Amino acid sequence: MTLLTIFNALALNIGQQQSEAVISSPRRECAEAVTMANDVGNELARRVDFGALRQTQTLTGDGTDKLHDLGAGLMRVIGGIAVTYLGAIVRPLTQAEWASLGPVVGAPRYFLLEGQIMRLWPYLAAATTATVRIQSRNWCSNGTDEWTADTQTSLIDENLMLKGLVARWRRQKGMPFEDYEAEYEADVADIARADDRARF
Repeated sequence: MTLLTIFNALALNIGQQQSEAVISSPRRECAEAVTMANDVGNELARRVDFGALRQTQTLTGDGTDKLHDLGAGLMRVIGGIAVTYLGAIVRPLTQAEWASLGPVVGAPRYFLLEGQIMRLWPYLAAATTATVRIQSRNWCSNGTDEWTADTQTSLIDENLMLKGLVARWRRQKGMPFEDYEAEYEADVADIARADDRARF
């Protein structure tokens, strides 16, 4: 589904007129729907480790305590084995633990994540690499976390996006929403168990 088809499916559910355009439409309900759809996408990316949002990044060392920027698209590093070096697991430390370490270059055993900045210890030698697996916040097909065109699609399950949008719209407008929200939450739970692409 594109943003346009999601909006028109929403319109059928809530008794609104369908549209030939959403982003460029002067209709207030179109602007409200885009805002709510963005909210649903951001909520789902925050709550669930969707397989489609999983990414792998390579960190390259220079022999110093390099600040590796994982980018503004970082939602979080994945649970479990997130950072590896030559197949070995690199474990997380707290800031207090990190502060006790001295400068050493070698095979990384620990990492510290502060916002979107990751540091490794021992430091990676020049031109050596480690691998980080992350969850991205960018759920839209335009590579961001918001709709900007009617033809864009969601990397998150689109039926789930629609159900979340319907529940959110109905709740905000004072319409009966409890059944819709319960169905949405049940689907979120089901997909969260099945869509992490970790097991087959």
